[in-house]
Amino acid sequence: MTVTPLGEYAVFRKPLYGGANYSGDGFYIVGVTGQIPLAPRLYMETGFEYSKHTLLISPNLPPNVDKTPYKSSFKLASIPVTLKMNFLKYLFVNGGCLLDLDTSSSSPIDNQTGLGAILGTGIQHDFKFGGSLIVNPYLKCHSLMPFSPGQYHQKLFYSGIRIGFMYSLSK
Repeated sequence: MTVTPLGEYAVFRKPLYGGANYSGDGFYIVGVTGQIPLAPRLYMETGFEYSKHTLLISPNLPPNVDKTPYKSSFKLASIPVTLKMNFLKYLFVNGGCLLDLDTSSSSPIDNQTGLGAILGTGIQHDFKFGGSLIVNPYLKCHSLMPFSPGQYHQKLFYSGIRIGFMYSLSK
């Protein structure tokens, strides 16, 4: 089980004149992750993550029109598939791809369904009873290869710290 209690994010797009400004106003991510050993220090990680993001949208409107910023949110379901390599006693690096599904009925940004990427590093402490505690700072980018058409597709980019607990079923 993992959670991401800390982080920041932003919405990027090729600059368009006259477009609204989007800034992150909070998010949370919960997930379940498992790992499959591939070699003595190499693992494949996969699982499921659910996230909810809130944006503060500042419209770019002509003078004498209400420009009051407003909040809107959207939700993502993601399947990460990463390689994790342990080194030294407690350290690891991980990276791979994300298969994202935008589950929002009316998202304030472009649909984020598509392929993304993740890259991180972290620490993992293994306990004798078979459990492990992980702390994993990472960078993610959603919709690097969107499944919906568009020339100026918005991309969600964020950094966060994933904290989790794993239990080995092989112990």
